[in-house]
Amino acid sequence: MDKAVQAVKPATKLGRQLQSFNRIAGLTHLIQGITLFLILNDETTIPVITRFFDETSDGVQPVSQTLFAFPIALIAPIFLLLSAAAHLFVSSPIYVRKYEQNIEAGINPARWWEYAISSSAMLVVLLMLGGLIELSSIVFVFTLNFIMNLMGLMMEKYNQLTEKTSWLPFNIGVLAGIVPWIMGGLYFWVSTNNIADSIPVYAQFGFLLTFLFFNTFAINMWLQYKKVGKWKVYAYGERAYIVLSLVSKSALGWIIVLGTMGV
Repeated sequence: MDKAVQAVKPATKLGRQLQSFNRIAGLTHLIQGITLFLILNDETTIPVITRFFDETSDGVQPVSQTLFAFPIALIAPIFLLLSAAAHLFVSSPIYVRKYEQNIEAGINPARWWEYAISSSAMLVVLLMLGGLIELSSIVFVFTLNFIMNLMGLMMEKYNQLTEKTSWLPFNIGVLAGIVPWIMGGLYFWVSTNNIADSIPVYAQFGFLLTFLFFNTFAINMWLQYKKVGKWKVYAYGERAYIVLSLVSKSALGWIIVLGTMGV
């Protein structure tokens, strides 16, 4: 029995430290996610629309149709709970040894798959607040950000096989990731210039703050592969990812929920 228990524990001091760090991050995400779910205002909704050509009195014209109204604050506990699940999974007995081995090898697939979903949800809700509410555009933004995060995984996986760092996955990720922000920036700019107070202050603040946070993830990876200072050790960058994820998701989650409550 003791041997079975021992087999699912981290084998190194670093592994035990990262397990504890992930558990703390996971529980912090979990508590916040549950709290925000209990207090959120589900009456603040944003319509999701689609456009198609139809016969009108003016001939064939593009026509908008509302598919459904989405309670915008609901996305906050969702991305926090997704992160909670990911952190608690990698620190659990069923995966922690694999996680430890991956960190020693300089790769963490679980991180990138979680980011691909949670950060894409964060970005979509931000751009919806800025006026991007057409279904195909929402899918487009989610997919591009999803691809950007998987390029982070490809960066780590591909460079397992190279002697010299290849920046191709990184550059593709940057290209995929910047497009939604350009689109979002245009929506925010046009909306605020055409209609005064059309976008609430909390949404504008959330957009700018999250844009800054998203860039710090890329900077963290750049520092890892340039081996700058403490980033020479992969685990240091792993800790930085955990902190950045916790702070960025917590900040945006509370901004959205409190903002929609009118606080």
